[in-house]
Amino acid sequence: MVIPQKPLAEIYRLSDIFNGYGNWHRAEKNTTIPTRDGFICIIRGGLFSVLRKSDRLLIEKCSAPSIVGLARNFHKKSYFKVQADAECHYQLIPFDTFMSEVESQQCQQCQQQLYKVFAWNIDLLCYREELLLGHNSYLMIKGNLTTLAAMDEFMRNKINVADYIVKRTNLSRSMVMKTLSQLRSENYVEIHKGKLTTLRTLPENL
Repeated sequence: MVIPQKPLAEIYRLSDIFNGYGNWHRAEKNTTIPTRDGFICIIRGGLFSVLRKSDRLLIEKCSAPSIVGLARNFHKKSYFKVQADAECHYQLIPFDTFMSEVESQQCQQCQQQLYKVFAWNIDLLCYREELLLGHNSYLMIKGNLTTLAAMDEFMRNKINVADYIVKRTNLSRSMVMKTLSQLRSENYVEIHKGKLTTLRTLPENL
């Protein structure tokens, strides 16, 4: 599986429309970024996690820039919360203002960029479903190791391998640690100070 690539150029272009709009806010590490119905949140800087509200299951670890809250504002229901993993800087923009500003641009390109951001979010959720649903514990761990290995080095070096997999899957820590230990002993992975440094071709079954 190929991880959907974040449409950075499109996110930067849409964010630039609002460079001079309102105030920018700061969220300290391990605090909640206050996304809410009726607002779009543009995260300008920092690292953050998207968590399922019901049980804090990790949906995604992300880095700025990002635009959060697009889909939620069409049905006024929020299933997720956003937590800063490092100091984050963000803007809150009323949804109607955001959409009208995008639509008022002098070309159709901005609307096309918005569609690409929507499509990327849908692709991410489909990728996650393919990764996790209906698989045994080893395949879930394997998929998340592959996802982690595909991150850029800066992000990967911020993430503890075992914590990431446990939070993404709700598998028991003992199960995850046992599997990682076996993969390390057979030289499929290298982990240093909890961080993934090397991932070789993993076996189909363990």
